[in-house]
Amino acid sequence: MPLTRILHRGGNLRSTFAAAEHPAVDALEADVWVRHGSLFLHHDRPLGLLPLLLGRRRLHRRPRDLVSLDDLLNAVADRVDLVLDLRSWFGDPAPDLARALMALERVDRISVTCENWRIADRVRAWLPAVRVGYSVRSEHQLIDYERARRAGTQQLTAVTVRHSLLGTAGDVARIRAAAGHVTVWTVDDIDRALELSAWGVDGIVSNRLTVLNAL
Repeated sequence: MPLTRILHRGGNLRSTFAAAEHPAVDALEADVWVRHGSLFLHHDRPLGLLPLLLGRRRLHRRPRDLVSLDDLLNAVADRVDLVLDLRSWFGDPAPDLARALMALERVDRISVTCENWRIADRVRAWLPAVRVGYSVRSEHQLIDYERARRAGTQQLTAVTVRHSLLGTAGDVARIRAAAGHVTVWTVDDIDRALELSAWGVDGIVSNRLTVLNAL
């Protein structure tokens, strides 16, 4: 299968929805949160009932016009694939996402990744037609996943791996043998993206259209 080029945060803002028309973009990634039972898209973490979001280094006020999943679906239609990164803080967002996706006529162009693997398993149980994967953020997680696959206690599940965890083409081959499908994030250097592509990853997530255009 051809490499899937994924624009990181491309579905989080209305201003980036137009990237669905770009010839180098095969999929838009969006971070999905649940607040009061409603899904909204933003990279930063909501702080409960407070009108604030927590970014990497600071707090800032939550925008009044947060993007909803419906906003993204209506804007993009079937022009590109969507990668929904289901995020969690307190509680379980899986039921709300499952209800939203069950209401759609088609889900074949939607995949879901989760940093919380138990939540990913719940989404998969409710939505067997949706591609669900694990977000792998550390070497410890990667070792645990591969060990469980060898032991037969973990079912085959696609993984989206922090690219710095991959040092050789052999790493990619080994992980694909365990997971079946390997996407890497977030790659903003053209040379690194070309290297990973040559190593045989299935998808590359980048913030930069110039990187995706080079693939």
